[in-house]
Amino acid sequence: MISEQGTPLFVCGIIGDQQTMIVNKCLTGPFKNRYDLATAPLTPGVALSMTVSHITKLQTGLTTVIAQQLGTVQFELPTLVSLGLPIMMVNIFYLLEPVGGQLLTERPAYTTALSAGAVRVPLTQLNWRNSSPAVMQAKRFLMTGAFPVADQLVTAYTLSKQAPWDNEVR
Repeated sequence: MISEQGTPLFVCGIIGDQQTMIVNKCLTGPFKNRYDLATAPLTPGVALSMTVSHITKLQTGLTTVIAQQLGTVQFELPTLVSLGLPIMMVNIFYLLEPVGGQLLTERPAYTTALSAGAVRVPLTQLNWRNSSPAVMQAKRFLMTGAFPVADQLVTAYTLSKQAPWDNEVR
């Protein structure tokens, strides 16, 4: 018998190179006011590849193809318990290649938009103060080519009160 999954399972799409990465300006949840990857929970009966392609198009405006499935990482963020959120999450990472579309730089018009749009950010500007753990994992891969799959305990994680993009020049 298969039991219901207790730890949230997500797919994440990485679009970037050794210099920059496309990230979302997250508006809700544990990564509010941080940069995050195009990320979606698994949907029963929907292929992982379809889920990551769909959420990436929705959150970034870009049509992509999967270049590679990089691996799976379990993150543990004990500070999320204060929000009543699961402290464990498992992310399956995909390296994506854009093949069309236009970067969605403003908040999407639909009311359930979870981000304030997407932006290309230099890797040197992404850090633990302004990015989700998934972004930091992606940054490591883009800079080094290595993708460690060991579980990651993020004890110093704090909720961000101000969005890093509030200071962007428009």
